Amino acid sequence: MAVRESATLSGTAAVKRPRIADIPLASIDTPATRAYIFLGPHRMSSTPFGEHLRREREMRGVSLDEIAAATRISTRFLEALESEQWERLPGGAFNRGFIRSIARFLGIDEDALVAEYAYEHKDSGGLHASPVSSEKIPRNWRPIAIVAIILVVLVAGGTLVYHRYGAKITARIHARIAAGAAEASH
Repeated sequence: MAVRESATLSGTAAVKRPRIADIPLASIDTPATRAYIFLGPHRMSSTPFGEHLRREREMRGVSLDEIAAATRISTRFLEALESEQWERLPGGAFNRGFIRSIARFLGIDEDALVAEYAYEHKDSGGLHASPVSSEKIPRNWRPIAIVAIILVVLVAGGTLVYHRYGAKITARIHARIAAGAAEASH
């Protein structure tokens, strides 16, 4: 193995360190793992999403409170993500935003983690993402009733005016037309 000498500012040789290219692969202390499934450009964990998220957080020595303070995501949502209790989460874009913020804070690939969440969430049926209320919202009929009453009054008023004064108005219009035609012929 080749060793490179590092020179200090004073010009004397300090520590001798091996070059990275010369370190045999067997001496690297991080074991190769089969815990990842490679699909496309992203690698996805074979462990459940929440457990994978918890492992990544614990590996970096970060507490839920630290993530909550940095990302402004409630610890109850963080706990729900790690325990995969989807019904405790707001659902949809909020969940994906939470995951992106957590991944950014932990230094994990955001897109890969969101894809892993989507894959895992798809398997759970996706029914818990955004619960729909079965209660009917009571409808306020007052504005519709007011508009209907105004229309009825206008139609009734117009009909009354037409029946009472329609003949007189029609006679005046015909008289003006006849007078205009008589002047035009002279």
